Amino acid sequence: MVAESKSVSSQMATGAAWMVLLKLIDRCIGLISTVVLARLLVPADFGLIALATSLIAMLEVLGAFGLDTALIQQPAAGRPQFDTVWTFNVLFGLGMGLVVAGLAAPTAWLYGDRRLVSVMVVLGLARAIQGFENIGVIAFRKEMAFDKEFKYLLAKRFATTVLVTIPLAFALRSYWALLAGSLAGICIGVGLSYALHPFRPRPSLAALGQLMKFSKWLFVTSLVEFLYSRMADLIVGRWVGTAALGSFALAREVARVPARELAASVHRAVLPGYVKLADDRALLRRQYLKVTSILLLLAMPGGIGLSLLAEPIVLILLGAKWKETVPLVQVLSINSVLAVLLSTVHYVNLAVGMSRATSLVLAAHPCISIPLMLWWVPSYAAQGAVAAMLAASVVTAPLNFQLLGKAIEFGRRDLLDILWRPGTGSLAMITAVLGIKTYWALLPSSLPGQIAYVTFVSGVGALVYTATILLLWWWWRGDSDSPEAWLLERAAKLAGVVRKRSGTRFR
Repeated sequence: MVAESKSVSSQMATGAAWMVLLKLIDRCIGLISTVVLARLLVPADFGLIALATSLIAMLEVLGAFGLDTALIQQPAAGRPQFDTVWTFNVLFGLGMGLVVAGLAAPTAWLYGDRRLVSVMVVLGLARAIQGFENIGVIAFRKEMAFDKEFKYLLAKRFATTVLVTIPLAFALRSYWALLAGSLAGICIGVGLSYALHPFRPRPSLAALGQLMKFSKWLFVTSLVEFLYSRMADLIVGRWVGTAALGSFALAREVARVPARELAASVHRAVLPGYVKLADDRALLRRQYLKVTSILLLLAMPGGIGLSLLAEPIVLILLGAKWKETVPLVQVLSINSVLAVLLSTVHYVNLAVGMSRATSLVLAAHPCISIPLMLWWVPSYAAQGAVAAMLAASVVTAPLNFQLLGKAIEFGRRDLLDILWRPGTGSLAMITAVLGIKTYWALLPSSLPGQIAYVTFVSGVGALVYTATILLLWWWWRGDSDSPEAWLLERAAKLAGVVRKRSGTRFR
């Protein structure tokens, strides 16, 4: 059992490394794409696509039973289960495509924008095609073969963004570049899924009843996630318009980068490992504490740092026409840090089979945020939406940790253990950055000056944060099982690999 647990822990660490590397490269490509598109298009273009995709996401909930997660969670899942999920996806995708196309005209009338007709027809076609994706690629995650999933996802992202969306943005300079990129990305993804995995699905619904027993509460979770992540788009778009929605959508995209994107890649890797450790709650608890501690050491300074430097970063990346996104990024990046911490809870609960309780706790967030948005958005526009999201996250945090305590005996002392070092380091970083901003009060007007400003201030902040963390680790006698020790070990191994390859290259 000990050897098996070490193997699972090693696979989780390797998988997390692959997924973090993927997300790093993916976000670099995405950042380049966002910068280019933001300078070529206007906020209303982004808002139009965000509104249409949110409306489609609302319909997607009808079939969001989490069958992919069920395949990972059930150790004995084989061809009957994989065929069933693929067949369900095909049928639902075709149905969704027809429904989306049929609702295009009424939606355009409701929101007063005729462009929504063509947008929804194209996105409906894309959704129908997406249903044919080879379900075999789920086996990459189930078998923890993350290097293969890395190749699949990266190839799809590169081909979609670099070969299609960006060239079309230069050529068309309209929202059609985003539409064409979305359609092309799905077509490329379907083709790659069959090229990279040998599994060939067959039409069958034989295992649908078995999978639904697990997935019925994941459906509720998917509904709640839609209300949490997409309802704001519909409210902002309806009350304020597509231009304000475009600013809100892009601010959310920027704010996700340093914290939530990192967390998403790690969670994608560790869920199969959590499932394998579900029968040993003590070991699962240790792994959760270790993973979460490492995640917060990296995510907390990223989210807080982005909030502190939101204005120059937005001006550098997006340009002056997006300046109204600055206060949105400031709040959303703080919310993203809290969301990272709360999201770690959900994956443990899913791994131990507590999907019903997880769904009910998750439902508390939109129950709080949506009424607040309906109250605040008409008066405060998109800023009212982000304030509502942050308020709901703060209020629901205790419920999440109470549920985690039932799963793995997680208490207040554990929460303090994973928070106090990154929290102390972040406070030191905040003090240093605010001190610099006090003496360097005027933001440079030129782009080179802004880049120099961000480079210097972020460099000082990172240095202060790292020094504080290492000092605290040393003060506590350098625990060899701490997240700091794990990160130092990985950094040393990476440096050794780079040094070895460099020596071989120049020999």
